Amino acid sequence: MPLVAGIPSQLWSIIAILIASLSLLPALAPRPSWAANQPDRADLGAIARQAVIEIFQDRDPTAVDRFFAESFVQHDPNLADGRSGLKAFAAEIARSPRSNVAIYRMLVDDDIVMLHSKYEGLPGFAGPVIAFDLFRFAGGKIVEHWGGQELEASPNPSGHTQVDGPTAVVDRDRTEENRALVRAFKQVVTVELRFDRVDQFIEGDNYTQHASKVGDGTARMKARVSEVSKPAASPVLLPRRYVAEGNFVLAVVEARTEPPTANYDLFRVQDGKIAEHWDVLSLIPPRDQWKNANGQF
Repeated sequence: MPLVAGIPSQLWSIIAILIASLSLLPALAPRPSWAANQPDRADLGAIARQAVIEIFQDRDPTAVDRFFAESFVQHDPNLADGRSGLKAFAAEIARSPRSNVAIYRMLVDDDIVMLHSKYEGLPGFAGPVIAFDLFRFAGGKIVEHWGGQELEASPNPSGHTQVDGPTAVVDRDRTEENRALVRAFKQVVTVELRFDRVDQFIEGDNYTQHASKVGDGTARMKARVSEVSKPAASPVLLPRRYVAEGNFVLAVVEARTEPPTANYDLFRVQDGKIAEHWDVLSLIPPRDQWKNANGQF
């Protein structure tokens, strides 16, 4: 093509170089980070909730492939490992005309989502079941699950059920402060059995209890902990994990009782003090009855 009259050939060379450079800009631009491509906190909670609803309420076993990774690891000893084990369980749920779920509370802590729910029609249970489920996410899919459940009980001596009470997550800016408070409470009061320091964590007798066999107040709480965790050579209650968001903190505890249990203790914190408690004491079957080898914790 002939050059336009009046424009030196050197200038054309410069223009050509600039055009070529512009064409390379998309390739040179920084790629979005891995984190930028991941669902945010609200998305993870919604995904976990939807997965549970589709399996237990819609009775759709194909939900397992949509929500769970191929590398899925199961820690609930009552369920077989992997996605294949979960598919078999979901197929069993689909055959139950009574299966259903109601989700009462949800926490999102980094890559972990906690659901506090009531299930109906679960195989192996004679009635409705109260449960805590923990789901770990990677790449937008569930890659790991821990869970504990126990039969629904009648209201406790103070008239509270295992699921009623506040549900709203607030004070997210105090998440780590509240996690530290509950961690210290579990160590000092339930591991070291220092009941003389309860007032450090609970304001007077302002303690609402949802555990099925215990009523409100710190005196009943102390009596319950004393009954379960008598002084011994080694601690009976061993905290293994904490999940927190805002005013709610879940402590997962290994209870070396007879029989052993996995205890899921959910606390609500208000104004820097523990104000409310829910729990599930999930029986750990004998090791030769575990359906996976990954461990409850």
